[in-house]
Amino acid sequence: MLSQNNRFEFSGQNNLALGLHYSYVWRNLLLFGESARSTGGGLGTVNGLLASLGPRVDAAVLVRHYDANFHTFYGNALSENTRNINESGLYLGLKIRPVARWEISTYLDQFRFPWLRYRAGAPSRGDDALLRVAFTPSKTSLLYAQYRARLKPRDLSSSLGRPVPLPGQQLRHSLLLYYDTQPTTRLGLRTRLQASRLRDDDALPWRSGYVLSQDATVQLGRRVALTARYALFDTDDYDTRQYVFETDVLYAISVPALYGQGTRAYALAQFTFSKHFTLWLRYANTSYRHQATVGSGLEEIRGAARSEVKAQLRYRM
Repeated sequence: MLSQNNRFEFSGQNNLALGLHYSYVWRNLLLFGESARSTGGGLGTVNGLLASLGPRVDAAVLVRHYDANFHTFYGNALSENTRNINESGLYLGLKIRPVARWEISTYLDQFRFPWLRYRAGAPSRGDDALLRVAFTPSKTSLLYAQYRARLKPRDLSSSLGRPVPLPGQQLRHSLLLYYDTQPTTRLGLRTRLQASRLRDDDALPWRSGYVLSQDATVQLGRRVALTARYALFDTDDYDTRQYVFETDVLYAISVPALYGQGTRAYALAQFTFSKHFTLWLRYANTSYRHQATVGSGLEEIRGAARSEVKAQLRYRM
């Protein structure tokens, strides 16, 4: 028997989704949207506009609604959930270029979930707001600071014993400082500091985490490219984990979750032997402090470090 939060999950072997989409341009305004209905009667719709309010100001508005019984296996529209299901929301965005080399971007996203969802045992709502100030000192460098606040529903441990647990609100503040520069045609440097602070309820203490990373990219001639990173991280628990995208071998994605205390380092080498053969070699290592083992279950490793090695060879016809 399915639990209540899975009541509207897809079941069966076939799903048919029929939809219509539109777009219309009027002066400096673009109107667009798409609506679809899936097997079972669920409706999903996205409608918005992009407007140029002046030579230095752009705005965006998007309204979305996905029924709890709307199913689309390949949909990838804007949503707070990982899938386009059980959600309604309003997104407002604004971008301003007040003077040369400066740009201010901000958005506000208000959303609600009409039905139960993972870690939220009742219909709920939340907010997400962001502010970014970017400065471009030169054509080969970028500096920006970003602040984000998210208020999202989540079942609290104190409410899990109730017949119908009522979710509380988890408040998360995030700060990101980023600097990207290319001092020479062969050397690129990226420095990133990100930190977050969260609290599950007004009566509970704050928890925090941060990661500081330094990247370097070196082009050794036309055939060899090297990329490396060294990062320090420190978080209070898994909820304050930090994600930082990493360069990987071709077609692979690496975004590890960094939590606890330790360091993360990796190096990637790309060798282009000819127009037919390309080789990638990658080594990554995560070292933890104050831990005797890493992982759990069948993936448990004795010691305080986890390493991985990748090799990929491509032949192009």
